[in-house]
Amino acid sequence: MAFVSTLGWLAAVLAIALIAIAFGARVLRMIGVIVPSALERALIAAGISFAAVQVVAFALLAEGSLRSVMGILLGAMAVVAGRDWKIVSELLAGARNFYSEARKSRLGFLTTWTIAAVLMLDSLMAMAPLTGSDALHYHFTVPELWLHGGFRPLYDIITSFGTGQSHMLIAVGMALGSDHISLGLIFLGGLFSAAALYSLARNWMPLERGLIATLVFLLSPIAFWQMTVAGAADIWIMYYATVAVLAAARCVTLRSWRWAVVAGFLVGAAGGSKYPSLVIPATLAVVFLFECRSIWIAVVSSLASFAGGAWPLLRNAWWTGDPFFPYASKLFKPHSMNPFTLAETLTDTHKVSAHHGILGWLEYPFRLVLDGQNFGVGHYFGPLLLIFAPLLFLAYHREPLFRVATWIWAAMFLSNLASSQMGRFLLPVFGIAIAITFAGVESVSKLGRPIVRFACDASIVVFLLFGAASFAVYGRDFLPVSVGSESREHFLGRMAPNYQETSFANSILADRPGVSLVFFQHLYYLQTKFIVGNPTSNWNLYPEDFSAPDAMLRWLRSNDVRWIVKAPQYPSPVRASLEHLEAEGILRPIASAQTEDFSGWRIAGEKEQVNVTILEVRPPQP
Repeated sequence: MAFVSTLGWLAAVLAIALIAIAFGARVLRMIGVIVPSALERALIAAGISFAAVQVVAFALLAEGSLRSVMGILLGAMAVVAGRDWKIVSELLAGARNFYSEARKSRLGFLTTWTIAAVLMLDSLMAMAPLTGSDALHYHFTVPELWLHGGFRPLYDIITSFGTGQSHMLIAVGMALGSDHISLGLIFLGGLFSAAALYSLARNWMPLERGLIATLVFLLSPIAFWQMTVAGAADIWIMYYATVAVLAAARCVTLRSWRWAVVAGFLVGAAGGSKYPSLVIPATLAVVFLFECRSIWIAVVSSLASFAGGAWPLLRNAWWTGDPFFPYASKLFKPHSMNPFTLAETLTDTHKVSAHHGILGWLEYPFRLVLDGQNFGVGHYFGPLLLIFAPLLFLAYHREPLFRVATWIWAAMFLSNLASSQMGRFLLPVFGIAIAITFAGVESVSKLGRPIVRFACDASIVVFLLFGAASFAVYGRDFLPVSVGSESREHFLGRMAPNYQETSFANSILADRPGVSLVFFQHLYYLQTKFIVGNPTSNWNLYPEDFSAPDAMLRWLRSNDVRWIVKAPQYPSPVRASLEHLEAEGILRPIASAQTEDFSGWRIAGEKEQVNVTILEVRPPQP
């Protein structure tokens, strides 16, 4: 039965994808842009559709009608597409032609089937119940809270203000009835990203090399983690950025304001999805200014970018006074300030180099790969880009597409280098980086230097073997539940952080009135109304203001906190005041249990015993 459900969810995602492609093709025809290649046209069309759906979903979520309207919206898109549904048959014809060409080469044939197998396994892994740490904390939790509790600021989950345009696709899946559809849409973003990478790479290399570049992406840990089990929509930013490069190059070649609108809207969707990605639409405007020598095209692109991705910034400005809340408090004075939570948030998203200044910048590319665990999981990208970096001098092509791609990639990398130095924030340009780097590898292969060519090919083979082994190790934990050989509860109990604590809290508090104060991070499966009590996450809980027990008690009662879930200790900033209230009997234990949870990073698999205690906040005496 579980496997049937998996196939049903994937079929729903496929239907959404086809509607988006057909509707986007209609939009492209209406605005008068022509793309001869069926694959490239489908990728740009899908990007336009999903970017537009994100904007509409944002408005519907704010208005409170997303769940009732989303199905109708998709139906309307399918009808409006009209005769542009023919793009589906064109894609099938293109796939047949591609397969015929791939069969002419043993390497192309083998790589094609390997890619197909990896994508099939990816799709099954993506249907496993949600277990990603950040996803359980806010990627899925925040859209769920907005869908069922109303569109409002969630100050106790400070990362909620970072939910951007791509998170609306998570909300869309939930509005259509299942978070598995949301997970499927994340996988779809990875599929589109791989196709966009292949389409970009084929401009500079033959079919076999383009396929190898695509397989390198799919077997990179950062890619299969993000498009399957991470539960984050960041992979969609890579798709938008890559397909926007294709559109922007056509704009430069044709000096067309129509293509400026398309490219701008796509990079707007990328920039509006995550703060660091805002450099992409800004860079594109500069690219158009220099490449097209046209202020008009740059302005048109910027306006389209604003329409495609400004809404999270406007939301934050309305709610807090800071569009980049909480990161730009020095530029925009927010309505309230919590230095403790701000400092903790900045520490979590900004890694300090071992050395400052130029030396720190020079060593960053190496530390990104070799010390990635301390630099935003940069090691998940793998070492190939670093190994092939010297070949970039041979990669150059005298054409707008290469220049646009290089501008976007360089701007994203340099902004990351000079700011957060968090490797995972480079995912949006990972596909572009692979395509450019493999263009350098292709140039080397034409120089008649067999030793260098052998070294490149050997490096690729070793990486693919490593990636395949990593993929297999990762998949064995997630595939059983997707195909029905493991129950959902057993899977979540062993793979979802804080799930056992959450289940115990649900069993005691699910039907009781009042708000629960919780201190663990992973909240998605919690079925009671809650407030996060950890000051590192809760902007409204500044430790110095609540160090006195009386102040803490007033805060608890003003927020209707009736229950406290302690697992196993209170956070140190508020521990003294809460323990004092417990010693006075104002916090009274009503239930406890021994649970098991991860100790440190989940990938290490180490677990420890965690004692969970649920306490009741004694009501005020009359």
